[in-house]
Amino acid sequence: MKHFLFVIGAVGVVCLPIGCNPFAPDQSVVLGVEKVDAPATSPVGSPLTVVLTVTIGMCESFDHIEARSTASGASLTAWGVNATIGNKDIVCPTIIKSESHSYQFKPSARGPFQITVNRGRVSPLTATVQVQ
Repeated sequence: MKHFLFVIGAVGVVCLPIGCNPFAPDQSVVLGVEKVDAPATSPVGSPLTVVLTVTIGMCESFDHIEARSTASGASLTAWGVNATIGNKDIVCPTIIKSESHSYQFKPSARGPFQITVNRGRVSPLTATVQVQ
């Protein structure tokens, strides 16, 4: 019982100052991606930079790019935060804009490196880089 109370107290001490609320709704959303820019070729073991043009607007903001990769390819998802989720009476600007965000890989195998960009309910974007 003492261990349980210690853990609860420790979580409270850590979360209280930074304002984390375990009961708050998850405001994460998959952002729209207009295009993916990748080079046609890349040397083996060299950095390969992929640039995503992400659409944000209203009360959405960019958070991070999630990547899952294998030797022959990768899957990217642009994640954002929507401030209206779980909040009432928020006024959002009607401005919609595009932002460029990059992600870097180091392909280790020769051949085609297939990049797939998840866009939520819309069909994914793809790009193929020849690793030489």
